[in-house]
Formats: sequence, C-alpha cells, structure tokens
Amino acid sequence: MHSISLNIILQLIEALISISFYESIQKSEFKLKKPIAITIAYIIMCALNLMFNYNVVINIVVMLIFHFIFAKVLYKQSIRFSLFSSILMACLVMLAEFIVLNILNFINGETMRDFINNTYTYILLIVFSKSLLFVLLKIVSEIINKSRSNENVNFTFLVFPLSLLLILVNFVIICSNFKLPNNILLILACSSLFLIVAVIITCILQQNQAKKEQELLELRAIQQEQETNNTYFELLEHQNEELQLFVHDTKKHYRTLYDLSAEPEKLKKYIEGIVDDLEKTNQIGKTSNKLLDLILSKYDYICEKNHIYFEKNIHKSDVSFMADNDLTSILNNMLDNAIESAVKSNNKVITIGINKLGKMLVIDVTNSSDTPPLVRNGKLISTKKSAKLHGYGFKSICRTAKKYDGDLQWEYNQNTKEFTVSIIFPIKN
Repeated sequence: MHSISLNIILQLIEALISISFYESIQKSEFKLKKPIAITIAYIIMCALNLMFNYNVVINIVVMLIFHFIFAKVLYKQSIRFSLFSSILMACLVMLAEFIVLNILNFINGETMRDFINNTYTYILLIVFSKSLLFVLLKIVSEIINKSRSNENVNFTFLVFPLSLLLILVNFVIICSNFKLPNNILLILACSSLFLIVAVIITCILQQNQAKKEQELLELRAIQQEQETNNTYFELLEHQNEELQLFVHDTKKHYRTLYDLSAEPEKLKKYIEGIVDDLEKTNQIGKTSNKLLDLILSKYDYICEKNHIYFEKNIHKSDVSFMADNDLTSILNNMLDNAIESAVKSNNKVITIGINKLGKMLVIDVTNSSDTPPLVRNGKLISTKKSAKLHGYGFKSICRTAKKYDGDLQWEYNQNTKEFTVSIIFPIKN
C-alpha cells in the first residue's frame, strides 16, 4: 500500500482539477476562500477513504455529496446543475481511471501489477488518470460556457492539456518498455507531478484573465449604451431648439412666401431651402430599424460636432438576426474607432455601408486615416497611450462577429489613405 502522504498529494491534484472546473463555469471573480474550502474538503475525503480502506461505494457517495455542496453552496448553482456536476465528476473520475487502466493493460500486459505496485510508476499512472480527467472536464466546461453564450466551441483551449497527456503517454510507454532505475523513475514521477500542476494553474490563470476581459467588454458595452442614451437626449434637445427656431420663423416664412408668389423660380428655391432645414432637424427615422436609426443619428451628431463628413449607404436595414446589444456593440465600436482616426486626418470622412450580397449581409465602415494602422503578428495594435486598458473595442467587434459566424476583414489603402473594416454575415433564413 502506498504512503498516506502520497495519496494526499494525489487527492490535492484532483482538488486543483475540481477548482479549475468550477472556476471555469463561474462568472463571478476569483475568490481564494472557495479553492481553500475545496482543498480542505478533499483532505477530509482523503481521510474518509483511508478510514474505510478506499471502499468504492463509500468513495463515490462521499464524492457525490461533496461536489453537490461545492456547486450549490460555494458557486451558487441551481440544484439541478449541482446534481449534474456531482454525478458528472464521479462518472468522469471512474471513466478516466477505466481508460488509463485499459491503456496500461494494453501496453504492459502481464507486468501491469508490478507497474502499479512501484511507487514511482504508480504516481505516473495516477497523474495520467487525473490529466485525462482534467481534459474531459475542460471539454465539458467549454461546452457549458459556449452554450450559455450561444457561441461555437473553440478547441484551441485543449493545446496545453493534450500536450500534457501526450507527454504522460510517452512516460508510461518508456517505463513499460525499459527497465529504468528508481532514480530515473523518481525524476519522471516528479516531472509528471510538476507538469500537471503547472498546466492546471496556467489554465486557471487563463480563465481568470478571460473573465476579466469579458467584464471589461461588458463594462464597455454598458458605457456605450449610456453614451448612446446621452447623445440621443442631447440630439433631441438640439432638434427641439432647431424646431423652436423654425416655429419662431414660421411667420416670417409665410410673409416671404406671399411676397414671392409672383416669382415661381425664387419661390421654388426658397421652399427647397426650408425643406433642407426640415431634413436637418429630422435625423431620426431614416431606416426601418429603430435602433439602427438611433445609432446613425448619434454618429450624425458626433461627426457634425467634429467636422467629419458622415456618409451612409444603407441598402439593407433588416438586421433582426442580431440581438440589439450585439448590433449596438458592433456599430458603436466600429464608428468610435473610425471617428478616433478620422478626426486626426486632413480629409475627415467616414462612410458606413450595410448591404446584402446574395445570402450575405455586409457591414463596412471606411474612414480617412493619414497614418497606417499598427500591426503585430497580423493583429491590429491600439495606438492609445494605455494599450492594455484600451483596444477592447476591436476585440468586442471580433467577438460579436464570431458569435454570428461573421467573417471580419480589414485593409488600409495607402493611396487613398483610407482604413476599412468589413464584416460579412451569412443570412441563414
């Protein structure tokens, strides 16, 4: 029987895997008390297993109870999800052990028992099992998160976990086919322990970084919504002032129209001037989409204040496949970036187009830009002073475009000094 301290170490690795799983499906920020509670719980589970000599039934029951408590009490999940996660954990632990034992049986055959009885190869075997458990839980957590956000699963997150599995498989094969001295086996065992802990901690840090980025994107979306509302009210106030001035001048207009009644050409030009003034005070309600009208009106007003010519080529205003918050995020970020660049240029021009090409919807924004964008490894780099805090606008555009299977492209024309961002969405209905 292997030492108690060794079993505690291996249980702590499973605790680390559990922490990684629950943190990955939890939206709130990382709090140290939750991992500490899970670690203490695993030490208690280890003591109970030792007390009952690793009775399989007791082991499974204890695991089900504790993982239900983790999900329900620590991570505030629903009863249904807590039951699901506890059963899932127990099933995947047994599945991982079953798969690893069968792999070992296939590789070792008759010497399998000797492999398990050796302390160092036993460590390697258990780390292999826990690594497989970690990979399976990573896949499950990614599917859960993407189903919540209605996004496609991106399996690039498996690069580190699968690399770990590959290394451990090679370790097992080497130990099975060569009679290695104990000092070499000790190095392999310690290396496997170090690798699994390093990969899990790296994944946890990546998860926390991704959560922070998501929070920043959500805060930016809220800020943009507030800015849109503020601009909308400012625009309404501006239109109201223009309307009051127009009403004030109505009497004068009537008198002038009466005086020009005998001169048709002058009368026509005067009426056209009045109509132009009315058009300028009626910027809201140009398309069939109210939210799109509001966004375009906002940037009409902002561009006017910044002396930017804002051209709109809207031939397709049906963007109903996109949620309002996503449409706001895409257009606000695209136009905010365009204004930031155009206001520094000599030409000061922005053009937005929304058009249908076959079964594709194309949204493109072109702005004047006297200097080419900064690019690193094929990615745009923020030119703002605090690039780590900024640059989330373009990330938000990419994230939202990907959510609707959109293809984002950009180009800079050195001759015309224009920067264009285009998003092509498939129209599925």
